[in-house]
Amino acid sequence: MSGSIGFRRAALHLGGIWALAFAQPLLDLLGRNAQFFVARGSTTGDILLLAFGYVLVPPLVGAGIVWGLGSIRPALGWGAMLALVALIVAGLALPPTGDLLGGSPLAIPVALLLGAGAAALYARAAGVRSFVTLLSPAPLIVLLLFLVASPVRGVLFPSEASGSVAGPSRSATPIVHIVLDELPQSTLADADGKIDAGLFPNFARLARQSTWYRNATTVDDLTTEAVPAQLTGEQPQAGSLPTTRDHPRSLFTLFEHSHRLTVIEPITDLCPARLCEDVRPGVTDRLRSLESDLEVVVQHLLLPEDLRDGLPAIDRVWEGFEARSVAGAGELRGGANLKRDVLARLARDDATAGFERAIASLERPGSRPPLLFVHSTLPHGPWRFLPDGREYPIEGVEYPGLASKGWIGPQWQVDQGFQRHVLQVQYIDRLVGRLLDRLRVRGLFDDAVIVVTADHGASFVTGQPRRPASRANSGAIAPVPLFVKSPGQREGRVDDRSVRTMDVLPTIAKAAGVRLPWKADGIPADERAVDPGAPIDVSHAGEPALTEPLGSVLAKRRARERVEARLLRRGVYAIGPRPELLGRRVDAGSGGRQVTVDHEAAVLPSFVSGRAEGLAADAELAVAVNGRVEATTRVYRDGGHPVYAALVPPSSLRDGTNAVTVLQVLPRGELRPLG
Repeated sequence: MSGSIGFRRAALHLGGIWALAFAQPLLDLLGRNAQFFVARGSTTGDILLLAFGYVLVPPLVGAGIVWGLGSIRPALGWGAMLALVALIVAGLALPPTGDLLGGSPLAIPVALLLGAGAAALYARAAGVRSFVTLLSPAPLIVLLLFLVASPVRGVLFPSEASGSVAGPSRSATPIVHIVLDELPQSTLADADGKIDAGLFPNFARLARQSTWYRNATTVDDLTTEAVPAQLTGEQPQAGSLPTTRDHPRSLFTLFEHSHRLTVIEPITDLCPARLCEDVRPGVTDRLRSLESDLEVVVQHLLLPEDLRDGLPAIDRVWEGFEARSVAGAGELRGGANLKRDVLARLARDDATAGFERAIASLERPGSRPPLLFVHSTLPHGPWRFLPDGREYPIEGVEYPGLASKGWIGPQWQVDQGFQRHVLQVQYIDRLVGRLLDRLRVRGLFDDAVIVVTADHGASFVTGQPRRPASRANSGAIAPVPLFVKSPGQREGRVDDRSVRTMDVLPTIAKAAGVRLPWKADGIPADERAVDPGAPIDVSHAGEPALTEPLGSVLAKRRARERVEARLLRRGVYAIGPRPELLGRRVDAGSGGRQVTVDHEAAVLPSFVSGRAEGLAADAELAVAVNGRVEATTRVYRDGGHPVYAALVPPSSLRDGTNAVTVLQVLPRGELRPLG
């Protein structure tokens, strides 16, 4: 068949094929992960614009091109139609073709040939065109399944269920609840299992003034379920969204009449709108962020596995997939525009701004005591912060050695990721310390109930997933830090009770002299038993993922603590293959490069990376700054190229020009500058 094709027919045919190849896979994935929209503050309008725009606009635009060219010359319109059919079918064929060919570079031309073959059949076989006509309702079916039959319905048609409960009308107890993101208990511990005061002085200080439940474990390995469990005292349920609709009773509704609320809740949405200030980004920023993230998701769906290398993992439910270091981040400096800057950065999910807002709220006078809830998205990656709050720019892969299924690189590469994680934890230690100091200055610390904990941990062992929880990594995922300072508590103590994170709200309520007016799954922490045989159930999105005796989980945690103590024995920046080389003097002028440093800037170039042409993977390197070795690392392959990355201490960089030299470590310890 040849000749003209009308706009209506072209739109129906292209719409059916597009829905099958592109729209259905994307909307099915998003429909099963409605938390994606909750975490981004997406409105009903955002979701509708995405759904209708993605499903309908491309085929309508394609049909317009076909019609426009056909108006000039029918053969041109028909040719455009066949070309569009070929491209869409090629997109549908590319992932299975690439997987079938084992990652061969022939996948793309083969997919294009299949697309061309499909277009030829479409042109010559009336039966094929009739079949495509039968597909024309597909866009509407895809839209209905996404908007009405998937969990997105709960976000699209929100209803703020009544969360009014018989909470106290007045109180004299300030409440502070801090949830950190992806912080394993083992990170904070030294070789003796105590809080490492050298690395984390503020956590150690808090431990000396609170009860440290060192055997506490999370109930879910995902933020969107773990945080609501803390705020409600209820076990996560499959299919539940982190919204007021599914969680009408919470810390916020319990104390809404007795306390002055300040809520930093970047990922979940459990604080009713009547109680919490809306700091979501503007519509332009929301849609731009959504577009950027969906571009990555689409690539994961449509590219063969081998072509996905280098794409950010799409298992980061709450954070922008393409997050990068942002100039101007770090601690806020104050000044006349502080409030405006804080609100603007909160809208971008800026962890520093969250703490700033909480600290600033303590300055407001009021007849009711404060209730501060801060969920910080740190120390979760992307790892980019130095301990003082400055960032280091990341070029290339954010997480070397990490794939969507877990750690796949050599263990030394995972250890380098752990190094960056520790530096980011040191920054969150600083932020927590600032908030606690402000509570002391305001005279609130002694009378307050203060809880500092995490939503879940993370694994740093090659061959294991960073998450979710499994028998292999349970000692890193399940145990989380939990510090509880009760009103009037002066001395710290260590408690070995089998506490779960769903016990947090019952613990806060008891410390504030309040009885929960609903039946919770959790109980006050001091009412748990000391039971090494207690079953530790960790769910994943509310579905059972792991059940293991507490004693077994703790044994794995202690083993990991010993590994980390060895890694950190010489200091965080000494993690690398040849720590004995640190401090060695070298010729600063041999094969180096010049780096300009401004210590007053928010970004410091302490992350050194580049290519190591001609070197094999695992070759050892030393990085010298101004003639002194400051880090050691190894070569790894990225996109077929030998590359390296290492962190040098900020103290090694001086203001002005610095000479950075990368040297190969030869078998006898000699150092040879890279060419």
